[in-house]
Amino acid sequence: MNDTPQIQLEQTVEKTLQERPETSRTFIKRGTLCVGCWMQKFCTIKDVAEIYEIDSGELLQDLNQYTFERAAR
Repeated sequence: MNDTPQIQLEQTVEKTLQERPETSRTFIKRGTLCVGCWMQKFCTIKDVAEIYEIDSGELLQDLNQYTFERAAR
């Protein structure tokens, strides 16, 4: 069983990257400029999906994929 909490839509990019640095691969792969952006402390995952016109469910799935992979190790 996986006790690692999932990333949520209302979570900020900053918190996501601090807690799970491996998720930076998803932001880069999706073509966002989130990694290194000064707005990451304000932008939520939901904001990123809207700004970059990415399906929020798919983005969450990609971000949480790294969470589950890390927990499985």
